[in-house]
Amino acid sequence: MRNLVLLSGSAQAVQDQRLLSLAAWMGVSTKVVAIQDGGASKERIFGELQAGPYCLAMSAETLAVLHKALTSAADLRQFIDESCAELLVFGCSGSAEQSLALSWLTAGVVCGISQADGPDTLFALPREAKAFSWQLAGLTFSRRSREPIPVFELRDATPVAEVIVAANDRSMFVRIDRGPWQVFLLAGPALPDLDEPLSRDHELQDYYDRLIPVLIFLRYCFRESCWHGPEPTARLIIDDPLLNERYGFLDYSVLLESMQRSNYGTSIAFIPWNYWRTSRRAAARVLSESANLSICIHGCDHTNKEFEAQAPALLGRRAGLALQRMESQRKRTGAGFEQVMVFPQGRFSTAAIAALRANNYLAAVNTTCFPTNIGPDDLKVGDFLRPAVTQYNGFPVFQRRYPRRLFDFAFDLFLGRPALLVEHHEYFRNGCTTLAELVAELHKMEPALSWPTLTAQLSRSCLRRSLSNGSVEVQFFTRRFQLTNREMSPGRFLLSKHEPDSAAIQRVLVDGTSIPFSFEKGFLKIEVQTDDPGQVRNIEIVDREQPQQHASGFGIVHNTAVLLRRGLSEFRDNTLARHSGVLKVAQRVARRLKVTGDA
Repeated sequence: MRNLVLLSGSAQAVQDQRLLSLAAWMGVSTKVVAIQDGGASKERIFGELQAGPYCLAMSAETLAVLHKALTSAADLRQFIDESCAELLVFGCSGSAEQSLALSWLTAGVVCGISQADGPDTLFALPREAKAFSWQLAGLTFSRRSREPIPVFELRDATPVAEVIVAANDRSMFVRIDRGPWQVFLLAGPALPDLDEPLSRDHELQDYYDRLIPVLIFLRYCFRESCWHGPEPTARLIIDDPLLNERYGFLDYSVLLESMQRSNYGTSIAFIPWNYWRTSRRAAARVLSESANLSICIHGCDHTNKEFEAQAPALLGRRAGLALQRMESQRKRTGAGFEQVMVFPQGRFSTAAIAALRANNYLAAVNTTCFPTNIGPDDLKVGDFLRPAVTQYNGFPVFQRRYPRRLFDFAFDLFLGRPALLVEHHEYFRNGCTTLAELVAELHKMEPALSWPTLTAQLSRSCLRRSLSNGSVEVQFFTRRFQLTNREMSPGRFLLSKHEPDSAAIQRVLVDGTSIPFSFEKGFLKIEVQTDDPGQVRNIEIVDREQPQQHASGFGIVHNTAVLLRRGLSEFRDNTLARHSGVLKVAQRVARRLKVTGDA
């Protein structure tokens, strides 16, 4: 297996350490060669690196130090020519020494380093660089820069230089063809710290410009030996509708026709309290076998902040009652459902996650992965470079997004995460035209995109990497996981799942049969063999039995209040929504009375 070889100073700089951490997080093996003060001899470098070609990395500062020692610089050039396949030079900030070394390294292609203009920076990934940036190619994102963004000054009419990321139309991350090897140059800013805490107000999007270039480099150089998602998937989730012919602006017949015509799939986040209101006829028409439409669970009563509570017994009762109601609806109408929770108003506590696990839910899908009682350092940058956040009880929370910016979905797919879209009935005010256009853009961005049900895509969601001995390492996230052998021969798979409480696990089943398992650094580990290409193995992690809360209702007074709330919500969606002025007045009144979901 190839290593990422980092040339660094005798004392590793912070940026060197961050590059090593990011590479390790992405499954890339690393090796460090320390350059002593005054440079390093050709023999010293060759002595530590026997046979190439290498994937080499160094900071611009390290390059400048080596270049200043002329003999060592010449040795380094010979070493690169003979033994390097790819070279990443990062942290290029524009000092005179760095500019001189970069000009030497690129044979004059880089003329210097300046700064992108303006406080608002538009980052673009040219379509021509699709071989490097994959789903991100041809897209843009923007952010307000905290400090000036360094960019490269390139010699005019340079065919050997390819821009991978531009900042305000200036070259920020480029590849330069140097014959037998390629050099990737990354101008500042600083590399991200995977241990930096995130919050609702400070999410991963703030790190795109610092993360994406390094991720592109690692994915391009290490391919199958780097963590990657094996299957690009997407799903649309529509919150709240009843299973009637129409709900607000959502017309099921129009939706089903659009789904068939544009080739996408939809899940209805159904409020379990409404289980008694679904007719057999409506369920059969909406959930026909030919339609890629399913239903998942949206809260229990959908009352204000119902899963933001802290009491385990209460939350367990609500989670269990929601399943009981959905099962009653299934038995009466034939409307099957997926054991996936979408939290009302997107609000949930860490205790709610434990309640879902105790009631055998598959996963949660939510607009935020941050519990309302989150600690200040609970979730970090690295947690969001995986398909799901599993910091709480090992239970997966998958993030969904409103379709505001195509780039966010491209980034999800680039990382191997499912692209999960969320909307409400108002989105369909003018039918499904806007949605169909978005779906077309997604298919254009990723031609292999499929739209399986939530159960199918989440239980197959994983990251994989190939090992040098021919085995495949797999990280999975749900307690019921479907492993598919995508190799061309029988396979040996080393599987792991984050499980912080080893005492909670009773056994692990593969196709219904118990197998040995172990724990290492908070991860459950198992080994699975497949005999044939394409073979599917079904893995299930079984918890030790816990006392279950009685899933009874909450009494006539509570149900009357829920009935009133649901009635008002449906009057808003079905009637007031068609009269914008009246709706605004009603919303102001609701906020003053503190009866909205935000109260």
